[in-house]
Amino acid sequence: MTVLVPAYNPGCYLRPMLDSVLSQDFRDFELLVIDDGSTDETAAVLAAVRDPRLRVVRQTNTGLVGALNRGLDEARGEFLARMDADDLMPAGRLSAQLRAMHDDPALVVCGTDYELFGALTGRVRMPRTDTACRQRLLLSSCHCGASVMIRRSVLDRSGVRFRPEFVHAEDYRMWAELSEHGRLGNLPMLGYRYRIYPEQVSAVHAEEQRRAHLRIAREHALAVGVRPLPDRTLGTLLWPRPPAGVAVIPAAARTVAALAGPSAAALVRRPGVETARFTGRKVVEALAAVRRGR
Repeated sequence: MTVLVPAYNPGCYLRPMLDSVLSQDFRDFELLVIDDGSTDETAAVLAAVRDPRLRVVRQTNTGLVGALNRGLDEARGEFLARMDADDLMPAGRLSAQLRAMHDDPALVVCGTDYELFGALTGRVRMPRTDTACRQRLLLSSCHCGASVMIRRSVLDRSGVRFRPEFVHAEDYRMWAELSEHGRLGNLPMLGYRYRIYPEQVSAVHAEEQRRAHLRIAREHALAVGVRPLPDRTLGTLLWPRPPAGVAVIPAAARTVAALAGPSAAALVRRPGVETARFTGRKVVEALAAVRRGR
């Protein structure tokens, strides 16, 4: 197994991540860190680790997609587990995913639930079955991108790689492409701890990420023969903007009303338990944002 970690200036978060991976109960893996031209203490932190499972590849900065694809080319393992340099891996993740991969040879990507910590907290449940994952793909990513394990033989056979034109949503695009080559699923376990802080990529590049996301959803729907939701409809569902300067109760009512149409459109287009669950979650998240005053 290869645990692939792209790293660009992860700073003080890097060593806790390394420790969380190297302390897993499954131990037969290489921890492959692609140091994408870091200018902070990354090199020194990596040099201080004496575990022979750590392998570091240093390159000039190419950006996240370039670092990920370099990792795909460098990986030696039969299975590829993803991890980000500023997050944490809970105990038991690798062994649980490996069992799932061995139990189901058609399983191409296996993810897990994840937990937010830092500026926000809470556990996020991901779709369990292949059917549920395919329903979710019409709206959003069906995996927490850095929680997954991928069967590398499928990557090699299909030629699927992270696509630079979908940067900051490149993982969503990969799952859409890999869905053509086998089954997708997520284990009912907490397998990833996702740090929330202002400087992370998803916060800094939010608008670019959203544009890529909408394009992926539109193109994937067309590829599987489903009428895409209009960008504005899907955008309202995924990233609602609670009204500013309004008392909590009226703001909550207006937020629910704004999301009713997009939720109904999603359910009409592709009915299913996962579609209902996901749209309901977006309403709950929007109401929580209203209560926080955001």
